[in-house]
Amino acid sequence: MKGIVLSLGLPRKKRRLPDLRSIIRTHGITLLFAALLLTGLVLGAVYSKSADKNTLRNLDFLFTTNLESRLNQGAFGTFCACFASDFLFLLSVYLLGIAAWGIPFIAALLCFKGFGTGVTAGWLCVSHGLSGAGFYLLVLLPGTFIFCAALIGFAVRAFAFSKHAFFYSLSRKTPSASLREDLLRFSSRFFSALGVTSIAALADTLLWTLFAGTFQF
Repeated sequence: MKGIVLSLGLPRKKRRLPDLRSIIRTHGITLLFAALLLTGLVLGAVYSKSADKNTLRNLDFLFTTNLESRLNQGAFGTFCACFASDFLFLLSVYLLGIAAWGIPFIAALLCFKGFGTGVTAGWLCVSHGLSGAGFYLLVLLPGTFIFCAALIGFAVRAFAFSKHAFFYSLSRKTPSASLREDLLRFSSRFFSALGVTSIAALADTLLWTLFAGTFQF
């Protein structure tokens, strides 16, 4: 009884909602890059309504905009196509992250990735209706989501290293922290992101193999 009385008499701690400023301070760059990718996705979906076939063919190496040629590939060809396009984006972010001037280009690259993703989704929906939407949600979206999450996470690391390199190059004094250790750490993040990219490509290949033939285009 004493325990019950004492527990009732103690003031309860109020549950505080997460502070918006602390969230922005901690995850602001991640949220910004995600917003840029989503902005590009919306712009790509809008653009897909007026895109011509030549533009779609030119974008097919980076994005899935030529469904007929992709459906004729085998499992190995599908994996190579998915992995190659994702690898180019990942490698570009890595190279831009090394550069002291790479931050604005990293942001532009994320927006372009979202743009191409939006073009693919919009083109499938406009050209093939519900069948195209179902194909995108079931076959393309899982691998795309995995890779985009990995790309945003790695872009945050590239942003941090590029900023460090920028201030390092401007500093008149010899900085206490060397770029070599940070570069090795950043490179290890690249190989980790490359592993996630392989998983995304495998997911694409598996879903293409299992379900792509069930859709009639």
